[in-house]
Amino acid sequence: MTKQGDKLAGVDIEQLRQQLRTESDPKSIKRLTTALLYADGMSPYEIERVLGIHHQTVYDWLDVVAERDLDALGDAPHPPNASKLTPEQWEHLTAVLNAPPTEAGYDEPAWTPELVHHYITETFDVEYSLAHMYRVLARAGLSRQTARPRHYKADPEKQRRYRAELKKSGRR
Repeated sequence: MTKQGDKLAGVDIEQLRQQLRTESDPKSIKRLTTALLYADGMSPYEIERVLGIHHQTVYDWLDVVAERDLDALGDAPHPPNASKLTPEQWEHLTAVLNAPPTEAGYDEPAWTPELVHHYITETFDVEYSLAHMYRVLARAGLSRQTARPRHYKADPEKQRRYRAELKKSGRR
């Protein structure tokens, strides 16, 4: 644990105040405000109590203020994730997914995330998580649909009559 004020050693406090007057990025404003409160003698725990920002976040932000140029206090840019499939492979996959799985050699009535995962792994030798398959299906313009379950004790005749009565009453 550092002594009070040591986190901002070497940082010009007047420059922080000047930057706060001209800053427009909300995240940078929070970081500058936090740093100024700390410089004025408040501990990260007191800042947490006053601003509602967790004390560990306060410590992290103080590090950001101390390490970065004051013009770059917002979030650092994140590089985009590169797609594992080429545009041509995506085009091929979209065409395959918009056809029934039987045309791709599977004995299934519809594409499931598990089946898409298997197809991508086998065809393109690319590994995605099973959870990502929902995004793959959405990108291909599909959604996962399942049959509405029926209770095993449900009487089909009563259900049929109920639906007939529902239609007569004008609903649906």
